[in-house]
Order: sequence, then C-alpha cells, then structure tokens
Amino acid sequence: MAFFSNGSDKEKLMILFALQRAGIPLSREQIVTVMYENGFEDYMTIAQHIIDLEQNSCIASVPAYKRQTIVLSKRGEEVVSLFGGTLPKSLRESIAGYIEGKLDDFRRENSSRAETRILPGDNYETSLALVENGEAFFEIRIKLPSAKYTRIATRQWDKVNQKLYLDTLLALTQEEAEETGEKTE
Repeated sequence: MAFFSNGSDKEKLMILFALQRAGIPLSREQIVTVMYENGFEDYMTIAQHIIDLEQNSCIASVPAYKRQTIVLSKRGEEVVSLFGGTLPKSLRESIAGYIEGKLDDFRRENSSRAETRILPGDNYETSLALVENGEAFFEIRIKLPSAKYTRIATRQWDKVNQKLYLDTLLALTQEEAEETGEKTE
C-alpha cells in the first residue's frame, strides 16, 4: 500500500493538493467545500487537519478583510511535490476538475464581502466590500429596514459590485477632472 493512500495523511494531502491546484488563498469554508465534493464529509476532522497542517508549517492562515484565508507554505508545496502522486489519480483529477470549475467563484468570494448585523429597532446594517490583498478598497455600509431587503442587497452585491465600483470611480474622477480643467474621455 502506498504511503498517503488512506487515513488522515491522505486527507491532509488532499487539502494541500487542493491549495496547490487553486493557486490562490482559500478560506476554510472553501477548503471544506472542496473536501465535501470529493467524498470527505466530516467537518470536525477537516478542521483538525487544517490546524495540524498549520502547526506543521505546511499551510499558513493569512488575515484578510473580516476573515482569514489559508495559503500553502513552501514546506506544504514540497510535501505536495513529493507525495501528491500517491493520491489516487481519480481523486487528483476530481479535485483538480472541481477547483478548475469553481476557481472564478472562489476568487469572487475572496474579493467580495457582504456582512450584516442587526441594529436596534429591527433595522439591519450591511457592509459590502471589494477586497484585494486582504484590504477593502471599496466599501459601502447601508442601513436596511428588514432582513428581506438585506438578503436582496447581499445577492445583488455579487452581481453589481464591479459596476458600482467603476461607476463610483468614474463619477469621482470626472468631478475632479472638471475642477482642474482637464479633459476626460
């Protein structure tokens, strides 16, 4: 039997392989999703594997805007290079295919945030942000009168955030250009 072919070592190697294939930091939730989609459904064990991998310096948690993402360390990269081939080919292909199909969604999830908190008087405050390198570079905070409107705003944010950002940027820079007499196109 090949080393890493079963048990917790295999599951940890699956996490490292997924991070390598993604090529971008992933959140814990995204890693859990990849694992679920590839036949491993025990959340507590996945969480423990992430802790173990971090303690062994194979991964690192990186603070991002209002959450953490996980990156593959140099040591983790070496482990995947040395032992990734011991994972069954069908499993490697399944993980790679799943990540390839979800990579744009993962990027959007890691670059767009929506958080809501309940205020006194049954109002809701929603913070909507675009994030790059763990920092918000565009953020809107809005008070809404109900949970229904909060859910709608959160769904719409994913659809319109880039347009809102560009429209705001253009509106702000055009105003500045008009004041200085510069021509804008």
